[in-house]
Amino acid sequence: MSPYEGTGGAQGEDVPHIETLFRLLSSATVRIHAAPEGYAEGVSGATPWGSGFFVAPGWVLTCAHVALRGGRDEGGKREVGLSFEETGDGGATVTHTVRGLVEWAQPEHSPPGDIWPGPDLALVRVLNPPPHPCVWLSERTARFTLQDVYFFGWGQLAGSASPVGPVDGRCTVTGQYGTDGWLKLGNQDEIPHGVSGGPVVDLSRGEVIGVVKASRSAGRDGGLATSIVQLRRIAPPAGTVAAETEDTYQHVMHAHDRYHAQRHRDDETTRDTWTDIQGPLRATARRALTAGRRAELLGLLAELPPPLSTARLDEIIAQLTGRRYDGILPAPRGWRDGLGMLYDPRPGLRELDAVLRYAVYAATADRPYPAPRGSERRLWDWISSTAAGAELDRWSRRRLREEWTERLSARRAWQHDPWPALGHAGAAPAALPDPADDAPRPYVLLEITQQGWERSRYDWRVCVTGPTGERTPIDGEDRVLGPGEPSPRLRAVLTEAFRRGDEPGRPVPLQVSLPYALLGFPVDEWRLPHDGPQLGEQRPVVVRCADLPSAGPAPEQEPGHEHGHERGHEPGHERGLPRHTRWSALHTGPMRPDLLDCAGNHPAPLPTSAALGGRPPETVPVLCRTSTPGGDPEALRHVLAAGYDVVLWRREISARELTCTDFHGQVTRTVTGVRRAGALPTAVWRLRAQAAAEAPEAEWSRGLALLYADPGHATGYDDPLEIP
Repeated sequence: MSPYEGTGGAQGEDVPHIETLFRLLSSATVRIHAAPEGYAEGVSGATPWGSGFFVAPGWVLTCAHVALRGGRDEGGKREVGLSFEETGDGGATVTHTVRGLVEWAQPEHSPPGDIWPGPDLALVRVLNPPPHPCVWLSERTARFTLQDVYFFGWGQLAGSASPVGPVDGRCTVTGQYGTDGWLKLGNQDEIPHGVSGGPVVDLSRGEVIGVVKASRSAGRDGGLATSIVQLRRIAPPAGTVAAETEDTYQHVMHAHDRYHAQRHRDDETTRDTWTDIQGPLRATARRALTAGRRAELLGLLAELPPPLSTARLDEIIAQLTGRRYDGILPAPRGWRDGLGMLYDPRPGLRELDAVLRYAVYAATADRPYPAPRGSERRLWDWISSTAAGAELDRWSRRRLREEWTERLSARRAWQHDPWPALGHAGAAPAALPDPADDAPRPYVLLEITQQGWERSRYDWRVCVTGPTGERTPIDGEDRVLGPGEPSPRLRAVLTEAFRRGDEPGRPVPLQVSLPYALLGFPVDEWRLPHDGPQLGEQRPVVVRCADLPSAGPAPEQEPGHEHGHERGHEPGHERGLPRHTRWSALHTGPMRPDLLDCAGNHPAPLPTSAALGGRPPETVPVLCRTSTPGGDPEALRHVLAAGYDVVLWRREISARELTCTDFHGQVTRTVTGVRRAGALPTAVWRLRAQAAAEAPEAEWSRGLALLYADPGHATGYDDPLEIP
């Protein structure tokens, strides 16, 4: 009986095709070692640091802990050596040893400890590569398989005197570990040292789903692999994408799909292809598309520019499937990723209908840059021929053509009058937003909790929200030292969360929920990455108070001494207006800024609690002196306790020589200029970006903080978000 029979994985008639799959894997797997010196020979026999495999012409995927193990820097990038074998048509084997540069690795540096944190992946660009085969990467996003998987690499069995050689084995995926996309591998076969970085293939579907990360000691779990979905964590470009090569993820994935489409079309080669072995497998035979048709579609999608944004791609998937992506793994970001979300659709939705409509949406989508001439028409021709070949009914085929026509017409209209010409995500808008454009928008929520018994440590949670406030937790971490600088994990999670919500010209805002003791912490000055711009320069960043202070007694002043108002509440306004009443008034506009603690460039006493509560509902409190000698350090507490959820204050002014008159005049013009509170976060973002560019007119805004907290979306730590 075959070793694969009765295992629940590839069985019976699949086994001959699996053997062909092994050969394809072997020919695409490389060993990674020190870069060769000049024309030195014999390097290919050196002990490898680990393994890797070709995922696209000239690109090798491996683990970061393998690629960054050693080697020298070349132009600021780590240089490595790669060796792989090519078998000619006559059966002769030739070993190639080439050089490569590590173009991307995460983590970027060796961390403390034995296990590198996720994703522990690296992409190596091979210099002057000879022709070579590439593996097929799964386009699926969900949990891949609980059936048999196969690993391959180069290694040496423990205690063996034999030289380094190819190693393969079979095991199972027993589950997932943590939020870094790690797959737990069973201990059916030993995973020796040196196999790290090698491919893990799903035997039932004939596609690579992961990268071997680590092995465990004998008698315990076989090891860990990293899901290839984690490649989506490659940082997207900071600005507008003008060419495929500017986005490493899209560049490599498009090259991968074009390679396999070309291999499938090539009817002159005598060598096996991945579509040759995928077609007969029972798991792929049940799909709406044959293996060949799928390769053709992915190749055509790879000719198009990528989606305008992750958010736009998610909208398309939601329209077709009725559900948005809410997983903790990195969200889809390319056309191939979206296609992988359509397999096994919800009841009542046929897979073929969903796939064909998705292709129509991709062919008619808005573009970050123009599509190559004829690429959209070629995709439509594929849609038409596939629909006819599948004997789709006439009504369904007519609907596809109508959607094609309608979406092209809508796109032409959009191109003549595009919506916000605000630049791009990561740059300040050229002008303040339309005051009427204050409809609820998605945002990223970062919750920070200070440890009560360890004040130097904190917990954090990140989630993304939809337009109506629904939250999807992504990740969290406990007892992190700080909160001075974000931990590496928090940096990665925020990057993923921003990517899910950013739109061209409209980066998703960040709301930071802090305990009152940390409310002045400058989260807007964090940098992702270390050498990048500050968060406040890239997007709107506002804070909210997680533990609203109770209304303690404010200092009472003598009658007539309150700044700007008589003692008591104003006529026509009641004390202690409900928070939602003030919130609604501020978003209807116009707003009324109220300088509370400064007059004539000198600290002024804060109004009484009754006077604060009696201010008109359109009031925006502004604090100028909270951090200066003579200022009231408890002023912000009293303002929040009086029921205000939109407050402006400056954290520090000692380093600047501007007078308070400058601040008073400019902050008043800013608040009255935007008119409605919904535009205030964007206005502050604009000021921060201008100040970072050393614009003199924005110098007054340095250290400006904005509290902006919808009372209907209150957060707190009594009911923390649970991370799956």
